[in-house]
Amino acid sequence: MNKTNENFSFTKRFRFMSCLFTLMILGLSVQAQTTSYTLKGNVTDNIGAPAPGVSLQIKNANIGATTDFDGNYNLTANLKPGNYSLVFRSMGLTTKEVKIILGAKPEVINNIIMKLDILGLDEIVITGAGALTAKKQLGNTISSVKGLAISESGSVDITAGLSGKLAGIQVTQNSGDPAGGISVRLRSASTVNGSSDPLYIIDGVIVNNNSTNVLGTQGVTQNRMSDISPQDIDRIEVIKGAAAAAIYGSRASNGVVQIFTKKGQSGEPVITVSSSVNFNSLRKKIDYNQEPFEWASSDITNLDKVPATRYDYQDMVFQNSIGTDNYVSMSGGKENTNYFGSFSYLKNDGILKSTNYGRQGGRIRINQVLNDWASASFGTYFSTSKSNDQPNGGYTAGVLPTILFTNNKIDPNPDAEGNYPNMTFYPNILEYIETFDFTQENNRTISDFQLNLKPTDGLKINYTLGYDNSESIGNSYIPIGTNTVALGKAATTTISTKQLNSDLNASLNKDLNDNIESTTTAGFSWQSDKTLLRTISGTGLALGVKTTDGAASISTDESRSERTFWGGFLQQTFGLSDKLFLTGAIRLDGSSVFGKDERNQFYPKTSMSYLVSEEDFWENSFGNSINSFKIRAAWGQAGNLTAIGPFDRLSNYSAISIDGTSGLIAPTRLGNADLKPERQTELEFGIDMGLFNNKVGIELTYYKQDIEDLLLARTLSPSTGFGSRVENIGTMSNKGFEALITAMPIQTNDFSWSITGTYSSNKNEVNDIEGEQFGIGNFGFSVAKNGEPLGVFYQGFYARNTDGSLLLTPGGLPQRDKGSYDTNGNPISERDASGQPTGSSLSKVIGDPNPDFIASLTNEINYKNFSFRLQFDAVQGVDVLSWDTRMFYRFGGGPASASELSGESVRGTGAAKFGIAEAYIEDGSYIKLREISTAYLLKDPIKGVNSVKFTITGRNLFSIDNFSGYDPEVNMDGQSNGARGGIMGLVPIPSVIKFGVTATF
Repeated sequence: MNKTNENFSFTKRFRFMSCLFTLMILGLSVQAQTTSYTLKGNVTDNIGAPAPGVSLQIKNANIGATTDFDGNYNLTANLKPGNYSLVFRSMGLTTKEVKIILGAKPEVINNIIMKLDILGLDEIVITGAGALTAKKQLGNTISSVKGLAISESGSVDITAGLSGKLAGIQVTQNSGDPAGGISVRLRSASTVNGSSDPLYIIDGVIVNNNSTNVLGTQGVTQNRMSDISPQDIDRIEVIKGAAAAAIYGSRASNGVVQIFTKKGQSGEPVITVSSSVNFNSLRKKIDYNQEPFEWASSDITNLDKVPATRYDYQDMVFQNSIGTDNYVSMSGGKENTNYFGSFSYLKNDGILKSTNYGRQGGRIRINQVLNDWASASFGTYFSTSKSNDQPNGGYTAGVLPTILFTNNKIDPNPDAEGNYPNMTFYPNILEYIETFDFTQENNRTISDFQLNLKPTDGLKINYTLGYDNSESIGNSYIPIGTNTVALGKAATTTISTKQLNSDLNASLNKDLNDNIESTTTAGFSWQSDKTLLRTISGTGLALGVKTTDGAASISTDESRSERTFWGGFLQQTFGLSDKLFLTGAIRLDGSSVFGKDERNQFYPKTSMSYLVSEEDFWENSFGNSINSFKIRAAWGQAGNLTAIGPFDRLSNYSAISIDGTSGLIAPTRLGNADLKPERQTELEFGIDMGLFNNKVGIELTYYKQDIEDLLLARTLSPSTGFGSRVENIGTMSNKGFEALITAMPIQTNDFSWSITGTYSSNKNEVNDIEGEQFGIGNFGFSVAKNGEPLGVFYQGFYARNTDGSLLLTPGGLPQRDKGSYDTNGNPISERDASGQPTGSSLSKVIGDPNPDFIASLTNEINYKNFSFRLQFDAVQGVDVLSWDTRMFYRFGGGPASASELSGESVRGTGAAKFGIAEAYIEDGSYIKLREISTAYLLKDPIKGVNSVKFTITGRNLFSIDNFSGYDPEVNMDGQSNGARGGIMGLVPIPSVIKFGVTATF
């Protein structure tokens, strides 16, 4: 940009800010002609019980409050005399609007009764930056979770706490490390090479949830949502489907997780203090070789045995551990200003020795009413965390991989001189724990500024500026003398990411006549992110030195990336008689990662919502049994703006230094300036019903997604001088069904019982891939294959007889099938004259890591001041590729070797199965007791204390499954999009029992 343009841009910004400042001053002068009023009263629910936490707001004014534990509210407002409306809202209760007259009396009292809203149709949700919409108007699904359900789930991570709370969301904890990574999928994968993670937004800030692998081992990869304390959360709203992207943009094509933090309310300061202690333990041990013998010879035909001492390595590396989570907050406000501040401290030891995680964080939010048509809000959050880790997961050096590759007849304890004996080609398990040093440090700041304007009746303008700055540092040290790096190694990797989003949105609401309401919404957003990666690694360490300063050989690496996203939208909604809502929208999205001619793409959306139960005929015919009945439908398109990196469209040359002279190496991948975003089209239908006086609520949804123009590599002719080029080829589809059923069989003043069940199924299929298939993880065993779900396992399988039994070798061992392939690529088994397999080794699809369905069942019981919660999560019809089982077949420490030594199986069976992938495909289905908790609430126990709540929570206490390993939920490839279901040397998810107390003052 030249200097003239810079001056012009500055002048425009200066004029805009000057006008805005002038308008605010004028507004402040108008505000002076007001009177102070006190609005007070009590709010009860449908059974007459106090309704705490109900938000109330004077309609079309920036003035509000929240009811206390007894349902009382007290609101002071400076307003002109006249007629106003007071609106009461709460999750699970119908919205109540009360007309009030402000005149000569300074105090106005209204007691309110709110009815049960089991489907939450009256709930006000955020469908875009600052866009408030009643849920009953939406044609697509949106679900809400209270922050209390997350903070009391027993999880230290927000996303883990979402597990089982909503239909259509699959939450997977990929590792049992104290800060192990979490994968969240809303309606399955939507891309092959990109990310299928939803977009995360905290108080209007688009935040970074990257999976930062700063230690070079997937098993300890974290995501950045672990930086946020669950106790700061007020509520979470989840929007699924491409229709969500009409307002938030194509970065939301995988859905949106909107996180809203707690805010202050006018009134006396409220201080909340909570503290908890948790006890972590290994949920189950796996079988290992306990036979007190070893083979006398390596010849498998020799069955002679000699005595051997066996060691339980699991008891040597796992431990029972303790953690603590402490939190304090203060909130309050006077007149036009309210505030909220908090600080949290978490320290949690892992069940693997020498692992732990610590996090400290603080949050501040200030809301300021500027006048009767303008308000502003500022919030900032900071956190620092550090974890001590051990390398684990996959074919990498690590504590648990060493156990897999070791015959457990070796005593790992050091000798008198402190030397650790060799166990295998990896270091000794105690050598890791006692001498290795692997740490991750994270620093995070998230800040936002928001300005809300209501210059005229029906017009709302919202501006949000958000900033997210995160830095992750991984330090690793391997001492001198190990059998992997004999000379020692030290390395440091730093990943720094800065994200900025600027969103301006406006909505105009008008009543066109008595029956038709119009809402027009428009907005523009601009986002950018910059990432810096630096690595320095050194080998050949000086004795006693843990940094690269003392290394004989040092290598460095650095990369920088920057990308921007922009977009605008226009949306129109018509509401007919407050029962039929029609919405249409169009959005333009652009991204710098694509070529100039393809950067900007249009994406349309339309939806419909019809409250049939509001019709007169319904009340007369079905009203007694079906109290509410809503039909909804939505259709929308979105792109995937993150499927390629900032420079993947270019032919990227690599730098090299030869004999002190710098140069460039030609790439093997040819650039493609014509790349365009992957395009997703989704159609969704659903019904919502409230039955039997709204004691039962049912939500049913069917959806179909079609994704085209997948960004995949195409193999090029050698004559081009390149090996491949990324092109828009390939398609993917998802078809699914979601159901949520919630019921309140009993509800009285003293006792209530609620049941919530969720069910979700999805069928994924990939097509139009060049070359039929290609590997995407699990050492190439996971593939993207035409006509199959993403990530199926494609490898060798057993040779079988015609009756399905195993075809054994003459020595009685299982073997891999052989033969040839037909023209369609299907394997054809072939046999020689003796009936044994002949030809080439065959492969086929032997497993699918995508579940047939996921489900949850939650029971909540409240009796006076006692509460009880029980939640089961189920994942069914899923296969896992257990590399743990495979290694135990071969290296002597597992139950397969014990079976051979005891004579239960033929010697050599394990070694034979080692080479047949089907042998270590296992059923990964499970039903877990995800959460169980009980609590007791004391109200006004002593003077000055409003309440004290005692809680006991259990998490992951038991699992019903047939998996031979620790836990079928974990994943070797971490948060990978397509490579799922691989398990090798991973820390299992621990069982947790947590005792907590929370007091408010």
